[in-house]
Amino acid sequence: MIRRAAAAALGLAGLLAAAAGCGDSPPAAVPAAPAPAHVDPEHGLTQQQAQRALLAAGDLPLGFQPSEGSGEATALGCAGIDGAYLAQGVAARASASFGHAISPAFVNETITTRPGEADAALAGFARAPRECGSFTSGGVAYAVSTLSLPRYGDGSAAVRVISGLKESRPVDLVAVRLGDTIVAVAAAGAGREDAELTRTVVERALAKISRLR
Repeated sequence: MIRRAAAAALGLAGLLAAAAGCGDSPPAAVPAAPAPAHVDPEHGLTQQQAQRALLAAGDLPLGFQPSEGSGEATALGCAGIDGAYLAQGVAARASASFGHAISPAFVNETITTRPGEADAALAGFARAPRECGSFTSGGVAYAVSTLSLPRYGDGSAAVRVISGLKESRPVDLVAVRLGDTIVAVAAAGAGREDAELTRTVVERALAKISRLR
């Protein structure tokens, strides 16, 4: 069963551990580096804009509810994936997590603005299946593979992460660049391995940002 509050509180590693049914502690939180002071609104979302742009329960398919808890993202152990989520060097960061009322499905959206670094962050994320196709973190083995999805925004990449734990489920991770902003979505359905939920969440997230800009 997904530990919804823990997933929200523990960030990326917590999301993956929850989807895998893991009760072990995730890697320790990585402290945020000082954030750059200025964001050009023409090229990336400010902190206020990022917070307003986050998905709400009403933007998602029926049955999703906000998860309790909050906290910094924690390192998973794959540099390319971590680079799209962690707070080092960001000028803005906002995140929200949701669990489903009657199924183990969950969703997380994390928005970061990385002046001058967003393109490199996306490129690193796209290399994840090659550079850490299989790795171990916190005593848990993970496999990362490319996920085929349409191209979004100014560039995007998608991967699927599966842990070696007995009760693991696939977690889809998608990163979309919008100027200096990276919109990262993590989604796991109720056991199905198609990406329907992932596509729906990404498209709704981008549509909401488009309406607010």
